[in-house]
Amino acid sequence: MDREDWDSEAPDRKSLLTLGCLREVVHSLLASSSDQRQVEIGSVLENYFKLLNSDPAAAAVQQGVKGHKVLGRHWESRFVALQVHMLDTIRDMFLCSDRPVLQAIFLNSNCFEHLTRLLQNSKVWSRSALAQSILIHTNSIANSLVPPLQEVFKERIGYTHLFEVLVSLGQPSRHLLKELMNMAVEGEHSSVGILGISNVEPLLLLIQWLPEMDSAELQVFTADWLRRLCCINRQTRATCVNAAMAVRLLATLGHHARLHRACAESLVGLLGSLGSQSLSGGELLQLLRLLRPLEPGQAHPYVGPVLRAVLGMVRKQGLESAMQYFDLSPSMAGIAVPMVMRWPGPAFSFLAWLSLDQDQQGLPGKGDKRKQLYSFFTPGGTGLEAFISSAGVLVVAVCTKKEYMTVMLPDYSFCDSLWHSIGVVHVPGKRPFGQITMNYIPFTSCCIGSAGHRTTTPPPSQISDPPLSGAPPSARSSLGGILSTQGWGSLLGGKPESVTKLISAGTQDSEWGSPTSLQGQLGSVMVFHEALQPNHIKALCSPGPNCISPFKTQEAELGDLATKLLLHYSPKACRNPICLDLSPNLLHGRLTGNKVVNWDIKDMINCVGGLPVLFPILEQLTLLTSENHTAADPTGSELISPTPDVATSPGDGDWVILPSNRSSEARLEKNLVATFLLVLKHFLQRHPINQESLLHSHGVATLGGLMQKLPASLVDVSVLVSAQLLVEQVTYEKNQQLLQQLHTHLLFNFSIWNLGDFPLRIGHIQYMSTVIKENRKQFRKKYGVQFLLDTIRLYYGWDSISQNAQRLLCGVIELLLSLLQTSAARDQLFLLLFEPGAADSCYALLLNTKHSDRLRELVFKVRDLLTHNINLSTHTHTHTQYTGMFKCVVVLSDGTSEFRTEEELSRMLLEIVLCVMWRGVEGSDDAAWLERGQVFSALTKLGATNELLLPVDHIKLSLMERMLEWAVTDNREATAAMLPQHTENAVRLLHVVQDFLQAEGLVNPALWTEKVLLLLHLWQYVNKLLYMELHLPQMPDTNGSPSFFEDFQLYCNSPEWRVYLDKYIIPYMKQYEIETFSQGHETMALFWKECYESFMVNLHKRERERGESKMRFQEQFVEPFSRRGRQENLRYNSMLKQLHSQHSAVLRQWRGARRSLVCERGPWADSEMHWRVSSAENYSRMRLKLVPNYNYEDHRQASALRDNLGKRGSFTGSLDNRQIGIAGVEEAGQKEKLVLWEDCELVTQVDVSPGRLELTTQHIYFYDSSTEKEEGVGQDFKWPLSQIREIHLRRYNLRRSALEIFLIDQTNYFLNFKKEVRPVLKWVNREMTNFDYLIQLNTIAGRTYNDLSQYPVFPWILSDYTSEELDLTDPGVFRDLSKPVAVLNERNAKAVREKYESFEDPTGTIDRFHYGTHYSNAAGVMHYLIRVEPFTSLHITLQSGRFDCADRQFHSIPALWQTLTDNPNDVKELIPEFFYFPEFLENQNAFDLGRLQISKERVNDVILPKWAKSPEDFIYKHRKALESEYVSAHLQDWIDLIFGYKQRGPAAVEALNVFYYCTYEGAVDLDAITDEKERKAVEGMISNFGQTPCQLLKEPHPVRLSLEEVEKRKGRLDASPLSIFQHLAELKSFFVEGINDNVPLVKAVVPKNQSHSFITQGSPDTMVTLSQNCLMGTHGWLPYDKNISNYFTFIKDPSVANPKTQRVLGGPFSPGVEVTAGLFVVSHDGKLLFSGGHWDNSLRVTSLVKGKTVGHHIRHMDIVTCLSTDYCGIHLISGSRDNTCMVWQVLQQGGCPVGLCPKPVQVLYGHTDEVLSVSISTELDMAVSGSRDGTVIIHTVRRGQYMRCLRPPCESSLPVSILHLAISYEGCVVVHTCVEGKDKNGLHLYSVNGKHLCTEGLKEQVTDMCVSGEYLVIGSEQGFLSIRDLYSLSLCAAPMAMRVPVRCVSVTKEQSHVLAGLQDGKLIIVGVGKPAEMRSGQITRKLWGSSKRLTQISSGETEYQPACNQN
Repeated sequence: MDREDWDSEAPDRKSLLTLGCLREVVHSLLASSSDQRQVEIGSVLENYFKLLNSDPAAAAVQQGVKGHKVLGRHWESRFVALQVHMLDTIRDMFLCSDRPVLQAIFLNSNCFEHLTRLLQNSKVWSRSALAQSILIHTNSIANSLVPPLQEVFKERIGYTHLFEVLVSLGQPSRHLLKELMNMAVEGEHSSVGILGISNVEPLLLLIQWLPEMDSAELQVFTADWLRRLCCINRQTRATCVNAAMAVRLLATLGHHARLHRACAESLVGLLGSLGSQSLSGGELLQLLRLLRPLEPGQAHPYVGPVLRAVLGMVRKQGLESAMQYFDLSPSMAGIAVPMVMRWPGPAFSFLAWLSLDQDQQGLPGKGDKRKQLYSFFTPGGTGLEAFISSAGVLVVAVCTKKEYMTVMLPDYSFCDSLWHSIGVVHVPGKRPFGQITMNYIPFTSCCIGSAGHRTTTPPPSQISDPPLSGAPPSARSSLGGILSTQGWGSLLGGKPESVTKLISAGTQDSEWGSPTSLQGQLGSVMVFHEALQPNHIKALCSPGPNCISPFKTQEAELGDLATKLLLHYSPKACRNPICLDLSPNLLHGRLTGNKVVNWDIKDMINCVGGLPVLFPILEQLTLLTSENHTAADPTGSELISPTPDVATSPGDGDWVILPSNRSSEARLEKNLVATFLLVLKHFLQRHPINQESLLHSHGVATLGGLMQKLPASLVDVSVLVSAQLLVEQVTYEKNQQLLQQLHTHLLFNFSIWNLGDFPLRIGHIQYMSTVIKENRKQFRKKYGVQFLLDTIRLYYGWDSISQNAQRLLCGVIELLLSLLQTSAARDQLFLLLFEPGAADSCYALLLNTKHSDRLRELVFKVRDLLTHNINLSTHTHTHTQYTGMFKCVVVLSDGTSEFRTEEELSRMLLEIVLCVMWRGVEGSDDAAWLERGQVFSALTKLGATNELLLPVDHIKLSLMERMLEWAVTDNREATAAMLPQHTENAVRLLHVVQDFLQAEGLVNPALWTEKVLLLLHLWQYVNKLLYMELHLPQMPDTNGSPSFFEDFQLYCNSPEWRVYLDKYIIPYMKQYEIETFSQGHETMALFWKECYESFMVNLHKRERERGESKMRFQEQFVEPFSRRGRQENLRYNSMLKQLHSQHSAVLRQWRGARRSLVCERGPWADSEMHWRVSSAENYSRMRLKLVPNYNYEDHRQASALRDNLGKRGSFTGSLDNRQIGIAGVEEAGQKEKLVLWEDCELVTQVDVSPGRLELTTQHIYFYDSSTEKEEGVGQDFKWPLSQIREIHLRRYNLRRSALEIFLIDQTNYFLNFKKEVRPVLKWVNREMTNFDYLIQLNTIAGRTYNDLSQYPVFPWILSDYTSEELDLTDPGVFRDLSKPVAVLNERNAKAVREKYESFEDPTGTIDRFHYGTHYSNAAGVMHYLIRVEPFTSLHITLQSGRFDCADRQFHSIPALWQTLTDNPNDVKELIPEFFYFPEFLENQNAFDLGRLQISKERVNDVILPKWAKSPEDFIYKHRKALESEYVSAHLQDWIDLIFGYKQRGPAAVEALNVFYYCTYEGAVDLDAITDEKERKAVEGMISNFGQTPCQLLKEPHPVRLSLEEVEKRKGRLDASPLSIFQHLAELKSFFVEGINDNVPLVKAVVPKNQSHSFITQGSPDTMVTLSQNCLMGTHGWLPYDKNISNYFTFIKDPSVANPKTQRVLGGPFSPGVEVTAGLFVVSHDGKLLFSGGHWDNSLRVTSLVKGKTVGHHIRHMDIVTCLSTDYCGIHLISGSRDNTCMVWQVLQQGGCPVGLCPKPVQVLYGHTDEVLSVSISTELDMAVSGSRDGTVIIHTVRRGQYMRCLRPPCESSLPVSILHLAISYEGCVVVHTCVEGKDKNGLHLYSVNGKHLCTEGLKEQVTDMCVSGEYLVIGSEQGFLSIRDLYSLSLCAAPMAMRVPVRCVSVTKEQSHVLAGLQDGKLIIVGVGKPAEMRSGQITRKLWGSSKRLTQISSGETEYQPACNQN
């Protein structure tokens, strides 16, 4: 080969034949024996690899000058081809019979190292394609290796190195990518469904490589195939999940700018598929952080794909799957059960969850295996077993000595990848399994899921013939197989057909196959020794495979079944290889296989923030537009189409209720908002904790508020359907409270749905109607008619006169008409309308001339309906008047003239008048015609005074014509009875017409036209009265023919007609003319006169009645209508204001909740924090804390104004220091009653909020009634009366009108009302510190933090601020406390005295005073605290919007002291912050405070004295100075000046201590000042000058005892224990044994608040101990008796030594959990024990008195790892492996703890790993937690708000864990860290505000620690008990050696003893040593009425000397 011609591109045939021969040589050598070999395979391989890695170019250089000329043109490609063939030869070498031996030889020949070198050499070649070819074949070799060698490959070469090589080769080819996929599958990657994924590492490598690929095509290709490979079935998903592929995917998706969008979407889809299998809390956190916006105001490009992926994760397909299970896939896997030597019951019941994959079902054949479910066998080979056959069916068998009987269920196949619950019950004595009696049988071979008992098949000659098997047995079979492939709901369905088979014992392997493991997944397993009933099995299975405690959840159905349990294995209680038996029998199993833990996203979301963490996604959706959002499905409208029938009834067109399934939801996912709602729906489905999380966080209100911000393009039909599915799901969950919120904020929130188009609005209303119909009574009150009318007015009506409003008003009246006509309840509606002010209000609508005619018409219709349905005589009175009708028509015409013509109106009016005067007036007498005649008189009157539309004559003529027509009709149709009346009316009408024609016709001849035909017709009906037809000739036909006129002319010329005229007509005519023109005219003149007179009389009468009627109408209709209108407007405006307030409150609450999500440790971390002073106080009333300032302002404008650089403007800032969200609405109990209420003011530092205080029998409430509230700020509060610790009377503006309420958690409220055992002895006896005493005096004297004019005042202590060191033993460094601070200088004293003596007020109002300023006022407080908010803003407000000049600001403590001593007018004392709050000395907010005028030095942090190295050091030393002996001896002098007898009177004058008169109480009577301006001026003066405290003492204050005097006093007392911290050099340790010897003592504590009744006063307290085996003890404890040598009495609990009376903590701990002191907390009264660490994630409450569990709370998603309680005993905090902490409220009853609230008060998030330690301080509002992730996080207790994260420093790069935490009295946090491996420990001290103060390295491993006062007590694994100073962490004394590891430490409440529990079970009690004098001899003492020897009572007299107690 070396001499081969390199000029060709491919190796020649000789090389290939050589490689083939070499392969055969290796095979031959492998097959030969060692003595036959002349050469070893290793030597051959060594040379082979040497050639493989050779460099031809280098060899050629050695032979010639130019290698390329020697080798030829194609040497590189030819050599690469040769290397490829050599690699193929290696792969072919493995194709042999003894492959493992050859693989071992290759491994010993450093095969992987040679391959690594080959890869490294390939990187330097220029042709990457060739190098990739080598790489591909190298990978193929790796594929040919068995799994153990694959691990060696992974270890020696490593996929990290492989990735580096891949990247260095440049862009990959598609072939290389496929080869990597083949490497993962170990075959063709397209066959992954058959082969599965054997090696997931290449897939992880591909994911990591994606951002490095430049080709978008390759990215998409790779991502698509990755998704196919990993998601093809459950096995591949599980493989990828176990390899943490999700983490790699998230890291790759972080490079979004380098990924093609389609590639990213495929990766997100893959992530969603894997997440549906399992997604941990950390992965979910990273997924959410991935979506953080890249630019403000823009949505992340992944928001859509990720949202759909989350929907895929949360929407589980099919039935529920077990999240934790035993993976028994290997053939040797299973659970070995210990021997059961005596079966305790008569029967056998087996219940388990299992799942078998589809591809595990094989065909019957030679290699059949039976997959064992369980096997229980006796030593004799008999027993019970069940297995899954090769066909996938369940077979249950009983094996006797001769027979093997089976029952098979052929109808059920379990190889379907679903989870099944299988129950098998053997009942003794029933055929065919009656041969085995369970009682007292020992089972020595017990297995679950493993091959277990194996039988040896005997020779055929020894096999007996099987007995004859008859027909299948009846239902009396002992097998109770209850199976279901469809779901748990049909567990008790019909019994399947069973097949029974009987064979000879020993032949079962031949018949059913050899036994193997279950080869599947096994969930929880339970075995009972009693027969289960079907209802029992249903109750146990119905909660599903993930139920942790079925006996607890189904307690009612199961009864005492738990006592019948033989064993219970759960994957949750397993730690390889131990399977914890959860039954009392403790049959712990041994697992061979794997325990798999999957995490459900529905659970994990509660580990990263709960459901609110999803709302920022919705917030991003509000930023989307139609351009960057996928349009909704255009066919989506079909989903909400109403019923197709065209309907008019209300029941038609209803919303269609859709079934919730995947197909219906898939159409909705195109809309991201709809997808979000579906995500919420599935999170809530069957998950009460998520439902509560949504309620507790006001999530539904937030959802509604955010949806109102959505762009209209996103609100479509899909969103509505999703909302429907969400509502239906919550309805199904029967969570009424959540459902009500959904109705309020989502379904009935029209602000959301009005964003959409018209079809959406209609669909929403239809669905809303459907929901209301289902429960009318429920919705009527809140969403009834008034709500709908308000909605119409708010969203569909703009103003009262718009056309839209008119249409709406008409629509409402039309609806009312429809209901009155068709509703079943119309009778009730009529009654309601006839109520006063109901229907009458409608008539007032007629007065508005702008209303339409249609509206008036509808009003009249309503009136018409009312008058026809109710008796008119009882409800209304009407009287028709003609002129009134005219006026009504005129009114109507005013509004309708634009719609109708004048002619139409005239005709209408004419018809109305005609109807009234002809039809409306009955009779034909004079009175009737007098009424009719008045119409003509009225027309004449109107025509004379008005211009009418038509002439009066024409109107009269028209009336007469119509009257003539009606007269003709009446006569034609009249009956015989009515004919005379009609005839008389006709005659009278003729007279009227004749008179009118004769009178008016002379003037207007046109009136005579067309009257002949009318008179002729009238003649035909009245001629009988004139007897004319007797003489009239035959008349021609008057049928109106065309020839009628000619016929009539001929008739007039006939002789008959002439004779008739002459004889009859002419005489009568002459007579008629005489009567008509003489008598008739006179008669008609009289008639018209009477008509006119009557008309005028009636006109005046009607005018009067009209006026009266108008007044009545105004009174009865208009005014009530107007009043109701005003009331309605007020109500409506109030409703609008309430809606706006609610919406604002929702947004405020969301902004508050959002802050916790975007905080430093939140899932959406993106914020910078600033700080302000908190109002939280500890018991010494120290306001130590800084809290986040969400309304931060840098005040640059104020700095600019100070420097005359800015523009003056109004200053606005957020000054309030409390912040609340929306308070949950809690319904008060029925027993709660209001006792009193009073208007008052809530006074804070920055504001005064008016409100109302209410006191009930259970709570105290304050309701803030201020009109303006800042964002996120409110002052309402509610506290139980049991939380009130004390109440003090206070002054406000020099009046005793205020109260200050202190709660037990140190919250306080200062309330001013508009209407109107001192601790001295403790201080004297040194039972109280100087600081505490001063703060108590301030409190009693009315000083408060909430009123800056009455801020607590403290003295200047020191006078030395210039020395390098501070010597507190030198009296010269202290200030003279007997003098006011202004006159410490004698020169100043002289000037002040002269000023006082020379002062005279001419008015006599102002008394003499020494000082015009005060030692404590608001300006002085702001002067000191200018660097911290809110005092910075207050200072700027005081200075008119600017900072004061720098020289007048507080910038130096030495300079300030020098100013005080030099200036007699500066009398400022100090404030309490100088003794506890170092942060006020630092400018942490970086405010621009200006420069000093002379030095030009910038004012920043306060300049400290030289002896102070830091602000913390200054506070520490200043506090030490306050507590020094000098101050203790002289503090009473300063108290006399400020609070005592020197405050006023002659003593004050003598002490130069008189201030301006306005500062003293009673000097000004504000109530007597009536002028408001003067009153305000005086109030401002009081606030600015300051207020002198109340005078507490009228005589000199007593002097404090010295230390020597206190020691002597204690020596005289019988029960005054000595503090161990004051006698550290005199400590001795005593031991108590016999509690539980040789079992570690993990808890020993004396509870703090043990109460004793009057009878038991003096009796011992209780000391609680707990051993590692959970043995509880409650011992007697007396801490002090000077008559005992060890000063204490310990009475051992007798129950701990008696096994029958021992009290043991119930419930097993989770395997792997170390039982330590941190898992337990004892209640403060010693009656309850709270414990964690239990296998079922529970937090348990145990009664120490009864020894029984009284509380069982499962809220954490993983094991509870640590517990702690606060100093008050009202809160408990728990930490867990689920990375969260929970704050629980301790339930109190009668002041005693009785348990925990069922729901946590707060859930705290932020850690990314297991929480290991917690601590809590309710008074400081601090919850502190430490985690394995190396962080310490601080939250608030009351609101659960994130505060800060601490990261203790560590030099090591290894992970650091926070093992222990402790909070001091003043909020200092002590942290114990341990580097992984426990080889390096450290203590770290942080201030209450998170500043790192110091670190101390430790040589020992800390096992427990506690803080007591200013000391830290530590126990270690190395057996040392040490006491350290809290503030320096240095040792106070040499550690005390205990010889054995210390397991727990605690300090008794009197600080008299330290209790330590040891590894060997001893209790060590450390106290002050033996007194100098003690009684000797036999000592007896009286205890509980009996006399016992002391040695019998106390078991702790023996001093502990470890060196003398070696065991």
